Amino acid sequence: MLVIAKHVVYTQRCGLYQSRTIFTSLRNVFSKTKNNIPVPKIVNDIQSHHGKTRQDLFSWMESLSDQHLGSYIKAENEFTRQTMRQHRFLHKIILQEMKRRLYVPNVLPPLKTVANGYEYYSTTSVYGMVYLRKKLGQGKDAPEQVLLNSGFLRSMNMSVRKVLLSPNHSIFAYNTEREGMEYGELHFKDLDNRTDWENEVLDNVFNFVWANDQVVYYTVPNAQLRPYQVFAHVIGTSQSQDVLVYEELDDTVFVDITSSKDGNYVTINANSLSSSEVRVIESSHDYTNKTVPDIKLVKPRVPDVEYYVDHHDDTFYILTNADDAKNFKLVCTPDHAIGKSNWTDLITMKSTEKIEDVDLFQNNVVIYGRRDGLPIILCHDLRTMETHQVQLPEKFCVLNPGTNLDFNTDVFRFSVISPFTHESTYEYDMSTRKLNPIRVQTIRKFDRSKYTCSQIHVKSHDDRQIPVTLIHKKDIEMNGRNPVLMRSYGAYGTSTDIEFRVEQFPLIERGWVIALPHVRGGGELGKDWYEDGKLDKKMNSFKDFISVAEHLVDTRLTSPKYLTAMGTSAGGLLVGAMLHMRPDLFRALVLRVPFVDPLSSMLNPEIPLTQIEYPEWGNPTRDAKAYDLIESYSPYENVNTDLFKSHSSLPSLYVTGGMKDQRVAYWQPLKFVARLRHFTPPTFRSTALLKMDLDRGHFGGGGSEQDSRLSDVAEQIAFLISQVQK
Repeated sequence: MLVIAKHVVYTQRCGLYQSRTIFTSLRNVFSKTKNNIPVPKIVNDIQSHHGKTRQDLFSWMESLSDQHLGSYIKAENEFTRQTMRQHRFLHKIILQEMKRRLYVPNVLPPLKTVANGYEYYSTTSVYGMVYLRKKLGQGKDAPEQVLLNSGFLRSMNMSVRKVLLSPNHSIFAYNTEREGMEYGELHFKDLDNRTDWENEVLDNVFNFVWANDQVVYYTVPNAQLRPYQVFAHVIGTSQSQDVLVYEELDDTVFVDITSSKDGNYVTINANSLSSSEVRVIESSHDYTNKTVPDIKLVKPRVPDVEYYVDHHDDTFYILTNADDAKNFKLVCTPDHAIGKSNWTDLITMKSTEKIEDVDLFQNNVVIYGRRDGLPIILCHDLRTMETHQVQLPEKFCVLNPGTNLDFNTDVFRFSVISPFTHESTYEYDMSTRKLNPIRVQTIRKFDRSKYTCSQIHVKSHDDRQIPVTLIHKKDIEMNGRNPVLMRSYGAYGTSTDIEFRVEQFPLIERGWVIALPHVRGGGELGKDWYEDGKLDKKMNSFKDFISVAEHLVDTRLTSPKYLTAMGTSAGGLLVGAMLHMRPDLFRALVLRVPFVDPLSSMLNPEIPLTQIEYPEWGNPTRDAKAYDLIESYSPYENVNTDLFKSHSSLPSLYVTGGMKDQRVAYWQPLKFVARLRHFTPPTFRSTALLKMDLDRGHFGGGGSEQDSRLSDVAEQIAFLISQVQK
């Protein structure tokens, strides 16, 4: 471990920058209120790492207790509000357009799932989700039973994380969380009107599964938001009596729990970002005497080997990348011989294919995967050992497995989300090979025939071909004047999905092109594609993004004054780096809860998720090369005097953050914008806006906060349009 020398010197900032905002509305021109650019306090924090000096002027913002923090956030929010006032009419129009695109006729019936003699469904209200069920066989007028009306949670700034029924459907369990916490209380509701029932509430629950009708397993996080303990709870007993079943002490490993599709086992999954270790417990274990169950380890952890376990009859089915199956394969092994030496390949994939999810049924295995980066569904018959592919209704889309509770069936449901349709549900019969639309939701007053979604490939700096999805009107001209919004993610093996996003419609209807570069670091083209954009190869993600931007300009689809980009979280790092890497290519950037100060995060092991993410970014505390690399691409580190000396202008910025965000700390966007304020010369013309939400976490508000979230997104789109189409 290296010793970090740290010296803090307090300095006083002299003078205020004059306002650089150009007011374009008469109301603002004649306003007596001057919209002064916020000036952050400076604390000169001098650090030493690997023999290098690091100056962090705004590390003080990492302390919530600092008395200057609240006033600075208030000043930034007010500056953004005043600046965006001139675009409030455009904001209102865009918001109305987005709401029209979200409109779904009330005549559509709720989507129902049949199980255990009931049909289950949910409805939405202005207050939140309502979960319901009806007895089968009692006609359409059968009384509804309300399982949960989540509206009461809204007033407490809470939402529902997860709901699960006990195996016999007599208890409804639901997990709640306060905004941004990502863990909370586990509640149990009796559905059989038992007279001896006492309401139970378990605290600090991250995830949970039912083992049987009396036992629930749940995970508990530590202070770094890492789930590390598994407890077993018996219905009718206090939480203090719960049995600690498993504890993971490795700070780079997070623990999750699942139940097998046939209900015979509970699995404890101890995963890092690059390896797995799974243990299985029989669901029938009796905790009456508080005895610890027999826990079987499937396979000891091996670096870079992942595996996930399910069970069917007397066989374990294991999804794994072992034996150099980088894009995963499905293997099976008998109950009594679970060790790796007994694994037998069942389904393997070609080099251009990958498996993303598996669903088990009595006679079939359903594989959700990708071929050449596009989604596929494969059905494997366990009796004939034949595999066939489902013909999907959309080529460019996102697939989600349905809630397929019935194990003994040949029919399963899945949903399809595409750029031009709301989420639509289909039912597929594996025996007849027929696809039946259950609920297809078209977009109101939208003529899909006028638009197109296609994919091109762009050569990157090292001759790799980068897939790029383009969404736009059919009649665009290659004249260099088409406004373009690039959006990508490029980290953790997460794909940049080709999905329905309501904010795209105000843009494409105004002639914009949406470009989705599927850069390395994402998972579209398999494990190699992901690994070629992480750790010491992380620069490939940024270079891929730049290559795509250059291609869009070189082919005269657009030009730098019409080119914009948007990124969220780690995608905010990707897009935010364009500010110092290639500011000449972009007119405006929107950074949503962006990971723009990765060096500060990865240097502090006490921050939630830092140690878990060493396999993604590296450990700059121990590794000098990792430190230098992160420093080179970090947007925060590269905002300095040289940036403004080298460029006559920079892209306009709109940055967001959440004070309750536990994944990307609130201070990441806050420090980034403060550093911009400090180094921007008084005569330099650029726009940088920051909007900090005081009540939201990383994923925004719950369902009941849709209007607020839509308004925020509409403002971001109004910002982009105002910068490009003045």
